[in-house]
Amino acid sequence: MKTVLFVPGFQEDSTSRDYTRTIKAIEKRGYAVEFVPIQWGRTTINDWVKELDEVYSRYDPVQTILAGFSYGAMTVFMSATKQNPSELWLFSLSPYFAEDLESKNMKQAWLKNIGHRRVDAFSELHFRELAKLIECKTLLFAGQLEIDKWPVIGERVINAHELLKTNDFITIQDVGHDVADELYIKSITATI
Repeated sequence: MKTVLFVPGFQEDSTSRDYTRTIKAIEKRGYAVEFVPIQWGRTTINDWVKELDEVYSRYDPVQTILAGFSYGAMTVFMSATKQNPSELWLFSLSPYFAEDLESKNMKQAWLKNIGHRRVDAFSELHFRELAKLIECKTLLFAGQLEIDKWPVIGERVINAHELLKTNDFITIQDVGHDVADELYIKSITATI
């Protein structure tokens, strides 16, 4: 049985949304799931990846799937560039790589809200180069409503689909930025 290490979205823990429902749906498909809590406060993506890597080091990558939502998707992606898992599941991949920060669709209020230290750390992450390091099968999920509302999210996931070697891009109609949405969960279970 493969284990899914699941990283939540920014400033979220297991109770922030119905992650339990999402995790139970994945477990029903035959996977073990470990929810990986992250200390979001006063930290950057480098810290988040280090926290995940500490958990990931206890598992055999051949038997492990890294999965993350939003900033959690960025975190698992970065971890996978160092040691590829069996698969990589990116739910609503956040658009905060160096290329995204320069997009005309990037909201400056978002950058101000996350703080200059995080922006500085993100500006070092060049997706085009990092994507070359991913060898495993990758599933890219995004809700159509989040793509419509925030085009920079659509740009990020489409760019990821173009650059990652082996991937499937799943757009979920009538769903926003919520991996716990019933339609999002149905799409996950139908795909995995």
